[in-house]
Amino acid sequence: MHLYIDESGSINNHNAAHCPYFVIAIVHVKDKEKAQKAYKRFVSGNFEWLQELDQPKLNAKGEMIRDGGRMFADGKFKELKGSQFDAEMKKKFLSFFAAKKHFEVYYIKISNAKLTDNLCANTARAFNYPLRLALGYYIKHGILPNEECIIQLDERNERTESKHFLGIYLNTELIMNGTCVGPFSVQYFDSADNRLIQIADVYANWFYSHLMTGAYEKELKGQQEAGIIKGIFEFPPSE
Repeated sequence: MHLYIDESGSINNHNAAHCPYFVIAIVHVKDKEKAQKAYKRFVSGNFEWLQELDQPKLNAKGEMIRDGGRMFADGKFKELKGSQFDAEMKKKFLSFFAAKKHFEVYYIKISNAKLTDNLCANTARAFNYPLRLALGYYIKHGILPNEECIIQLDERNERTESKHFLGIYLNTELIMNGTCVGPFSVQYFDSADNRLIQIADVYANWFYSHLMTGAYEKELKGQQEAGIIKGIFEFPPSE
């Protein structure tokens, strides 16, 4: 199986009042070619709107509240970034891909206030450990298939020395304990070069926005009913 992963928020148990959640979106692509084509149709069908959303956003005082130029450079499209979407574009994105059913989405919802100092002291560990637990849970319970797994992630938030660790960690923890058949291979990309990681980016940002505002309850239910969102794994797990 092919999994594409991106995140939204930050892991920080000492800033939980401002940033209570960290979200990891795992996109399980069932038909890569069709998903890629759907992505292209979404971009071309909303090109001018995406350009407009990518302009810098100022508040009433003229202060910058959102940088521009994250999706376009010199008028040329680079990539989708959920952080540049407004509420209406997020809803349109969800509706568009829900109708295609070329992939499924699995979430990891991390509650920062419940994390320990020891876990948060190492950012890679704070990301890898919940991911290992969630993948183990989803596979053990037959929600994700128990088979060879290729994972692709955005490289821009990952230190070079940590890039080889996740694959070794997943193979050791999930195969040696008998949870998964595996093997797991992990690949890192600049998200601008990987359209399906960009889809994971938008889904992560949208769900994070929902957790922060509660504004997308209807869309959440719709995605679940359409069979797009297949699970929300909470970390730390409830006892």
